[in-house]
Amino acid sequence: MTLLLLVSSWNMAGLYSVYRAIKKKQLIFDEHFTAALCMVVTMTSSFFMGLFLKMVFPGWTLFAVLSGVFISWKFSSLLRSPAKMNGLYNGGMGGMMGTMLGAVVQNPALCKITAESAAEIEMLPLFVACLYAITLLLVRYSLRA
Repeated sequence: MTLLLLVSSWNMAGLYSVYRAIKKKQLIFDEHFTAALCMVVTMTSSFFMGLFLKMVFPGWTLFAVLSGVFISWKFSSLLRSPAKMNGLYNGGMGGMMGTMLGAVVQNPALCKITAESAAEIEMLPLFVACLYAITLLLVRYSLRA
């Protein structure tokens, strides 16, 4: 539980730094590049937050999905109107997918996963956190201009 909170807070600090960097360099890049960055960040961030909020607060399913929508709303505020709908959609879908994966990690019997492979499923959130950190590093690298 402590490891989940530590990893989650570390990755949220990374998300804030990416948001600040995109907002600062928004005028340098064209709209398509900013839209692609926001789509990647909103989908992965919403997925990550949905997963970890479902694992830390199991009964708060709606909160996990709404946190994904909030993250996508903040990133979509950097874009023009047509791309905002795409960002909100990606955030909502990422939040729902993370919530569903969190439910499977908590109860592998939902997908008829055997008890032998349930131990491997429990390592999945750490793998997701590593992939999320790599994604944020790649987004920060792409913002160097």
